[in-house]
Amino acid sequence: MRVISMFLCAIMAAVGAVAQTPPEKRVALIIANTDYTNAARLPNTANDAGLIAQALRDPRMGFGNNVKVLSNLDFSKFRAALQQFAAEARGADMAVLYYAGHGIEVDKNNYLIPTDARLADPSAVEFETIALDLVVRSVSGARGLKVVILDACRDNPFVPKMRSVGGTRSIGRGLAAVGVDTGDTLIAYAAREGQVAADGAGRNSPYASAFARQVTTPGLEIRQLFGRVRDDVRRQVPQQTPVIYGDLGGSAYYFVPPAVAAQPAPAPSTGPAPAPQPSFDPRQIELSFWESIKTSKNKADFEAYLKKYPNGEYAGLARNRIAELTAKPPAPSIAEPKPAAPAESKPATASARTPGTVFRDCQNCPEMVVVAAGRFTMGSPATEEYRDDDEGPQRQVTIAKAFAVGKFEVTFAEWDACVAAGGCNGYRPNDSGWGRNMRPVINVSWDDVQAYVAWLSRTTGQNYRLLSEAEWEYAARAGTTTPFNFGETISTSKANYNGNFTYGTGAKGEYRQKTVSVGSFSANAFGLYDMHGNVWEWVQDCWNADYKGAPVDGSARSTGSCGQRVLRGGSGYDNPGVLRSANRIWTDTELRNYDVGFRLART
Repeated sequence: MRVISMFLCAIMAAVGAVAQTPPEKRVALIIANTDYTNAARLPNTANDAGLIAQALRDPRMGFGNNVKVLSNLDFSKFRAALQQFAAEARGADMAVLYYAGHGIEVDKNNYLIPTDARLADPSAVEFETIALDLVVRSVSGARGLKVVILDACRDNPFVPKMRSVGGTRSIGRGLAAVGVDTGDTLIAYAAREGQVAADGAGRNSPYASAFARQVTTPGLEIRQLFGRVRDDVRRQVPQQTPVIYGDLGGSAYYFVPPAVAAQPAPAPSTGPAPAPQPSFDPRQIELSFWESIKTSKNKADFEAYLKKYPNGEYAGLARNRIAELTAKPPAPSIAEPKPAAPAESKPATASARTPGTVFRDCQNCPEMVVVAAGRFTMGSPATEEYRDDDEGPQRQVTIAKAFAVGKFEVTFAEWDACVAAGGCNGYRPNDSGWGRNMRPVINVSWDDVQAYVAWLSRTTGQNYRLLSEAEWEYAARAGTTTPFNFGETISTSKANYNGNFTYGTGAKGEYRQKTVSVGSFSANAFGLYDMHGNVWEWVQDCWNADYKGAPVDGSARSTGSCGQRVLRGGSGYDNPGVLRSANRIWTDTELRNYDVGFRLART
């Protein structure tokens, strides 16, 4: 069978990838330009360089002493540094160059700005700056992965001066998109074309903070790593979207490789010594199997995966793909058929209960609040601070029937009850050292949540599910039209977020840097807690870039990019603009992160 041969190939590739090999040579150069002769000082670039260097010196990455940090390079020192690094990168298995400072785009060409540049007019750019092409050439001699990371899209003080001189040259805002024609090369920008990257209100830029936080995660393939960096930055600064350009082949690249499970010591034997066996990580073999079939249109491939890995990392995705490949025309609703309700004296369906009623279907079930039917305006007006285009166009949405919403985000205690009862695929999420019990469960993917929903529905005989995106915003607003359900601004006495940042006329406050127990702040008018902040909340909808063509009946959107789902509400790590009722982001369904949890609905 084709799938068996694919799997054998995947096994051989995985074993080969982790078999004993000579140590890799990895080199990194970090450049921070802070003190410009002819422009204001950039206060955070030196801090960023130190943060990135500390992250790359993690022993698990293998850079060792080959991480060099240089600062305040003028034109001649900049070129000399690149020339020396090119020699060091030649033949390396990984070469990384990280630059924090000013950059500029002129006529769709990109340049990094040395500290002594004057740039009195556009004609000076080729003579006083460093072309990005030269930077890329400095890593091109590496035989393996080549990475250039540019936190250089900051608001550039040279641009107004150059534009005031006039002339015919186009001078852009931020950096221009770039083509990559060198194999196994990735170029990362802190902000996409035409955007300006934030320098940050704290010690570090949002991009540097996000990269340092994500790069030390074991087993993040480089494309997934930069996807997480993008999501992390968007949560901090919604108007800044990091982007990558690259020419990457089929090889998997990691800063920190997947952890290899320790093998038990063999029992003493008096017989002949067995032939040495290659050391390999079973998870790498599973990943290779999944990568070989994930785009297949053959249902048998996914059935073969489930037979081999019934509780595997990608089991939820495999079942979804089987359902998609088996399905006839899509059903009008994504909700599963509701099982017959058990006999009870009180009404079983949420719509039959009085709005405001609080109930619980079992001892370890989430507490639910009945929310009344109604109509509201979804999305944000163009004048709302921090608004992004994906929050429109605004539209009227009707919630025709009452439904129940989790009074709180699902807690660790509730998730652990599922695991103890044999559900949730036995997965026990890490609590990041913050504690379990009444804290919101974190490190759960959208796929993990489906297992919890299935267990709870099966246990209670009721129809539990995630909220649709429209239901979530309706519940969060609770009849309001302001950015937050308590008004035009926000404070850390009302929600858990990064209090180093402000919104509107609000003041700075506390930055807790961890979750807090659910219900630590006041409820909204519907009796729901923590709709703003603490943890991001998964919803049911597939990602779409705007509301054009979206349902107006409150149902979830089941078309679009369904490998990515929507998150709402913001977290304790985000700036307050991210916590607005209308704000929305997306991430991959398999993402598990320390600031992502969920809340349930029941019909």
